[in-house]
Amino acid sequence: MLMNKVNISKTKASQDSLVYNSFNKIDYRDAFKMEYIKDTFQNIDEYAKIYFLSQPTWLRLISMNTISKQKIVDSIKQSNFQIDSNIGSWKIFTRNDKEIVFGDSMGFLDYRFSMRLDKTQTDDIEVSTVIKLNGLMGKYYFAGVRLMHTKFVIISLQNVFNSIK
Repeated sequence: MLMNKVNISKTKASQDSLVYNSFNKIDYRDAFKMEYIKDTFQNIDEYAKIYFLSQPTWLRLISMNTISKQKIVDSIKQSNFQIDSNIGSWKIFTRNDKEIVFGDSMGFLDYRFSMRLDKTQTDDIEVSTVIKLNGLMGKYYFAGVRLMHTKFVIISLQNVFNSIK
């Protein structure tokens, strides 16, 4: 079975992205961009909701520490994507009308993952990850997951596309 693919391209993140104020020192960063037709999403909250609800069980377990889709649904309803609330294990650190920054601090590694919607001409979605490594454990851990991280981000973005097409 052939799947339709959205064009997911690696990009340089927007310099005014909230995610870049997350840490004094950033050890790793990446960003990906997708272009959707105008008015696919009403706002960034709608995109974030679709993002979380479109992920398969195995990806929810790996990235958000839950297999329960109902827990994600409940988290979204309770949080309304407000600062200091959580979706699974992802805390919302900051946000504005166009962007939400999620993340976690694991002791040996701190990460932030932002979703940003630009509705200027089309509905452009930019997702960015920044990571701060804490000590040798953080360096070793991230060395092991770095390649998987990129693949998981691309899979998660493809899942959003597949859920709305």
